[in-house]
Formats: sequence, C-alpha cells, structure tokens
Amino acid sequence: MTELNSHSLWRLELAQEISHRLRRFAGLQAIIVGGSVARNYADEYSDLEIPLFWDELPADAVRKAIVAELQADFLYPYNGPAAEDNLLIKGFQVDFWHNTVAGEEKVIEDVLQRFDTSLSHSNFMDTIRACIPLYGQEIIHRWKEKARCYPRELVVRNIQENLVYFDTGHLELHARRDNPTLVYAHLAELQKRVFLVLLALNRQYFPSFKWMYKSLETMQIRPTNIAQRFRNTFNHHPDEAIKHTLKVISETLALVHQHYPQIDLTVVEQNLSLSRAAHGMPVHL
Repeated sequence: MTELNSHSLWRLELAQEISHRLRRFAGLQAIIVGGSVARNYADEYSDLEIPLFWDELPADAVRKAIVAELQADFLYPYNGPAAEDNLLIKGFQVDFWHNTVAGEEKVIEDVLQRFDTSLSHSNFMDTIRACIPLYGQEIIHRWKEKARCYPRELVVRNIQENLVYFDTGHLELHARRDNPTLVYAHLAELQKRVFLVLLALNRQYFPSFKWMYKSLETMQIRPTNIAQRFRNTFNHHPDEAIKHTLKVISETLALVHQHYPQIDLTVVEQNLSLSRAAHGMPVHL
C-alpha cells in the first residue's frame, strides 16, 4: 500500500477502530474503507466512507444498535429503512453503506458478464478496486480479483452509449442568444461525457465525477493536457470555450477510432463538423 497522507491515515485508523467494534453484529460479513481515504485523496474536508456487507440488510433495530455501540448520532433525522446511514462520531462524519454480499456479487456478474454500464454498478467496481479491506478479507480479495477485469465488450458499449450525448448542436444557439449560463452548463455536460469515454478507453471504472480531474491525470490514453484544458474552459469567453471543447471532442474521437476502429463515428463526426464550421474552425477532424 502507498504511504497514506496524514488526513487519510488518521481516518483509516478510526475506520479500523470502528471495524473492530462492529464485528460482533450477526450477519456482518465484510467491511471496507472506500472514498477519498482508500484513494489517498483525503484532505481536511473529507468524511469517512465505510461500506458494510451483510447476509441480509440490517433491520432498523440493528442500525440503531450500531449507533449506540459507536456512541454516535444520526446526522439527519432517522427516516426508516435505507441503504445509507450518515453518522456523527465525536463531531466527525462517518457514512455507512449497507449492502448484501449476494447483491454485490450480482453487481459484479452484471458488469462482467452482461456488460451493465450503469454508473452505480461501475462505481461499485471502482470502489472495490480502490478499497482497503478491514474485515472479511477473503470476500473482498475475491471481489478485487474479479474487478481487475474490464471486458472489451464493456469498453465498446460504454463508448457507444456516451457518444450519443456528444450533442454540440445547441451550443451555437446558446451563444447567439448570449446565454453563457446554458453554454457553460452544456460544456460541463460534454466534459462529463468525454470523461466517461476516456474511462472506457483506459478500462477504468467510474470513480464519480468528484474524482474526475485526478482520474484524468492518471490516464494513459487521453488528449494532451486534458485536465488543465477542462479547467481552462471556464476561464474563456463562451465562443472560445466552445472552440476549445470542440477540439477536445475531436481529439477524443480520434482516440476512439485509433483504438476501436469498429465503432461507427459517422453521425457524431458529421454533427461535430457542422459545429466546427459554425465557429469558423476547419470542418475536417
């Protein structure tokens, strides 16, 4: 394991203490640390994410008993059955995610065998890849071994599904109407779609958009200096921001064609060419 920064380290130590106190609860099969601590991204603002894996989802009485065991408080008013408990332990936020072992094994099967592209499933796969096991190591190591896989079929399906949203046609209309709010909102959505395509090209699962920039910086397949170019977009006048984004999309499509030439890019390239022409850019990509 990479040496943890100070913010991650003390949070991991707290998670280990919590794990030891929770093992007495019947039906609890595994405990992990996820989020910023597992990725070693934690800073002074980070909370602590602890997914718990059960034989069956815990009843209300069990969830309340956990709160009592940890001398914690619910961060929000208790509202009955849920998959998540946000707690305060000595004033610090700790989030529990309740899942069943069987349920998560079905998620893995859906992703690896049925090529499910849902972001929630992909995020679970990323969490397993990055997590630190605290309890039930045999289960977690088995899942980690499976999560190392990223089928080629899943790559293609993820790319194809996200290319549909490379809609640049309304950018010119928003700009002509002098509506920078809609221009930048649209550009932000396009950046997210580019990010999802690049994740697939790099066979990386979805870490959430919160970690988009850190993920971009680790990618082997990407447009040059993509993370900084994404940031700079919002420092430009809308017309220039659009041009920069269209260029990034063009480069991303070129990477798709290079690595997966079987993917049909005809429609998205035609639409992009029209947008480039509308902004005085070369039509040919």
